[in-house]
Parts: sequence; structure tokens; C-alpha cells
Amino acid sequence: MAENKLSAKCVVKRNEDVLFSEVADGMSLMDIDSGKYFHFDQTGSVIWKQIDGDLTISQLCENVQREFDVDAETCAADTIEFLTELNQLKLVSFQS
Repeated sequence: MAENKLSAKCVVKRNEDVLFSEVADGMSLMDIDSGKYFHFDQTGSVIWKQIDGDLTISQLCENVQREFDVDAETCAADTIEFLTELNQLKLVSFQS
């Protein structure tokens, strides 16, 4: 899905070929297909753990706001930016 079509109503789904594990300072991931490793900080970890193929971007943002002291506009912008990057890395996909 093109970035300009990404909306708060899109559902986010993890790539099933990505292994992940919580570590002391966040989350470590490995994309089995590419062999690449990734590391997320606490905020990225909170988002990643909630990506279940059922929640929309809007719902993810609401959950992030409960965890961290952040306003809705900033949360939405940062979450969409993060998810767009994950999509470009083929770690997640979006469904309308």
C-alpha cells in the first residue's frame, strides 16, 4: 500500500517470517528472508508487541498514548512514520 494511502483505519499485520524477542532495552528482530537484524527501543517495542493483524493504526496510537505521555497528533505522526518504515523493510503490511 502506498504511503499516501495509509490511514488511521488501516490494520497492521506482522510479516510471519520475522522472529522477535524482548531484550533488556527493547526488542530484537530477525527477518528470516533477508537475514537482517533489527532492534527497537521501548516505544518501538510497545508498538510491535501490539501488532496482531486486528488493530488499526488508530487503535495502536491510543494504546501508545496510554503507555507514554504524548499528545494524539504527535503520537499519530510518529506511529505512522515508524509503521511506514517497517513496511518499507517488509516487516509489516497494511490492510484497508
